[in-house]
Amino acid sequence: MIPPVQPGASAGELSAGGKKISFMCPMIFLKKAGENIQKTVKAEKTFYFSDIISQNLNKPCVLFKTIDSILNAPQSTCLEASPQVCEDFLRYFIDKVATIRTHISPPSFDPSIPVTCSTVLYRFEPVSLSTITKIVTQLKPSSCPTDIVSPRLFKEVWETIGLNVQKIINSSLASGVVPAFFKEAAVEPLLKKPNLDTSVHSNYRPISKLPFISKILEKTVLVQLQSFLEVHGILEIFPSGFKALHSTESALLKFFNDLLLTTDSGDSAILMLLDLTAAFDTVDHTILFSRLEHCVGIRDAALEWFRSYLSERCFSVRLGDSASSSAPLSCGVPQGSILGPILFSLYMLPLGLIFKKHGISYHFYADDSQIYLPLKRNDKSSLIPLLVCLKDV
Repeated sequence: MIPPVQPGASAGELSAGGKKISFMCPMIFLKKAGENIQKTVKAEKTFYFSDIISQNLNKPCVLFKTIDSILNAPQSTCLEASPQVCEDFLRYFIDKVATIRTHISPPSFDPSIPVTCSTVLYRFEPVSLSTITKIVTQLKPSSCPTDIVSPRLFKEVWETIGLNVQKIINSSLASGVVPAFFKEAAVEPLLKKPNLDTSVHSNYRPISKLPFISKILEKTVLVQLQSFLEVHGILEIFPSGFKALHSTESALLKFFNDLLLTTDSGDSAILMLLDLTAAFDTVDHTILFSRLEHCVGIRDAALEWFRSYLSERCFSVRLGDSASSSAPLSCGVPQGSILGPILFSLYMLPLGLIFKKHGISYHFYADDSQIYLPLKRNDKSSLIPLLVCLKDV
């Protein structure tokens, strides 16, 4: 008979019937198993993140997000998901935009109108099934509470529904009308930074979740619009936001290098940073349509499509299973939409013309503007162009 192992005893050997039997205390066995699991998990994590980094060496955005996810664990918003909380956010977002717009004085003239377009985009061309299939394949299956079918299922049954979706897309492009369902946004309050107070409404930005099928239509229009803008050189030449192969890194390199060249020549330099509050949410539709028509050259059916796209939009705030009532959107371009960034960039086109007019160096990143110029020694008049420029801005 083998004598029992006492609790807390270490590993060892016992003799029974002339044979040696090895044994290990259960507590030690569990400890060893736990250590092995930790080593395995750590090795797999190392391999996982190393693989992401090696495959995205030329994609700073992916690298920054990966490093941020490692160093800053996601925090819970600690928001109580209830209809009343959603209603409070809805009212806050509406009041915030209304308050900002009451403090904006209407300009004495529209800088878009004097601009003469050398080319015009009259309409969007119908698209083939293969083109739409490519768009659907590339779109991320991000869901929206108003989706009747989940995006993943939508993509899985694409071969069955593809022709019908193509008809809807081409009908919208030809008629210049965007279906009302496509313009219903579910807004999710997103905390601007992880360490901010979650109980303060001003620490959140509204991110719009739109139906998956509406993203297909937006992407279809974006492809044709971008092609038109690039061929005719209409886009601003010094932006780093919303532009392929550009980022905060390229923005820093550009204007920091310019400042170094100025100081190396013996001059001083002045840098001013301009920021817009609620930039996307306060876009005036009337002014935007003027930009599209006069600065970009979008007319007729193409312009009517954008009028339909931005008119009669509505949104509700959603947190978990709770939702607010629906409210109309009379201004702004939706954050989280596919067309929002390019429309905002076109809305801001005259700003670059003002800087060029006064000989001020500049660089844009989304709604942030960096403007800078050299200051000659003992020459106070070198500040005058900047002061006049700021008045125009």
